[in-house]
Amino acid sequence: MSAARHHLIVTPGDGPALTPAQRRFNQLLQKIDKARALLQAWEEQGRLFAVGYAERVGPLRAELQGVQAQLVRRLEALLAERAARWSKADRRYLQEDLCDFAAALIDSDADEALQAEMRAVFERHAGHGFDEEKADEMAAMKGMFEAVSGLDLGDELPQSEEALLRAAQQAMAAQQEEHAQQRARRKPTQAERRRQREQAEATQSLREIYRKLAAALHPDRAEDEADRVRRNALMPRVNQAYEAGDLLALFALQLEIEQVDAAHLARATAARAQQYNRLLAEQLAQLEAEIEGQRVRLCLDHGLHPQLRLTPAALGKLLQQEVAEHRSMLAEMRLDLKRLQDPAQARAFLRARWREAQADHLFDDDLFDDGRLF
Repeated sequence: MSAARHHLIVTPGDGPALTPAQRRFNQLLQKIDKARALLQAWEEQGRLFAVGYAERVGPLRAELQGVQAQLVRRLEALLAERAARWSKADRRYLQEDLCDFAAALIDSDADEALQAEMRAVFERHAGHGFDEEKADEMAAMKGMFEAVSGLDLGDELPQSEEALLRAAQQAMAAQQEEHAQQRARRKPTQAERRRQREQAEATQSLREIYRKLAAALHPDRAEDEADRVRRNALMPRVNQAYEAGDLLALFALQLEIEQVDAAHLARATAARAQQYNRLLAEQLAQLEAEIEGQRVRLCLDHGLHPQLRLTPAALGKLLQQEVAEHRSMLAEMRLDLKRLQDPAQARAFLRARWREAQADHLFDDDLFDDGRLF
């Protein structure tokens, strides 16, 4: 805990025991301190993970895309070989494999030339364009989301999963705004009036602290030029903290100019302590939202499931796992490619895997979404 926040902790000393509000104040200080440390760890470790991912996983991903493209070409060549004697069902499965592989590469960060090649492959074997299939897929996802959430995402069809997510977020924000307007138009309940009053009082407390700091730091009160420079340097920090609603930063500045200490806070009335606690709780909620945003962005930026529970301390191990998994996928894909070189061996190999997939009820449109053949 920083020195400034350490001195804000309220201690009972020789006086009466701490009130519930004072205990809550201390708890919030400690939680905010931990949240800030965690946010800083996410920022630092997240940058290191991104660099490590680009340097260690990036080349493996590019190599995987190259081998996957070879698999697409080999499967298409096998499909064209008359000696293989594919049945009608076999040809259908082969075409599904080709389209799944090609679609994965089109949707990846592969270079434009490879994506164009895969689009041509997809269109030859799907019987329709990739954009058409993507549109159908997005329409299905949009309809499913609307049915589950009850939200209307409008008539425009999102072009990607990311666009669908943004549209959903905008729709939820619009719904919340509409509900807020409806609440504002109707007569507030007693509980809502109390919350509004408490919020106004908390805001007033923040404003009072700001005014005290602004008055204490006014340049006209400077003792000399050095003091004037110090005041001018502190005032932007005061303004920034006030605009951000950062009660702790304002308290820290009061400590810095000796306007407040733990004894001052201990003498605060129960009502004032509750106001401070509301402001601190809001700051804690904002920090927690920032931490969650850091986690989700890291997952989305690196193709990880957004619900994956992560901590900054686990990112090093996660990077090692990603490297190991990509190497394993690469080895497996190369082995698959080798098995497909001989038409007779390829036919037996593919048919065995298709039968296994059918037996496990796994043969569907999502079977090969991870870029592996089996």
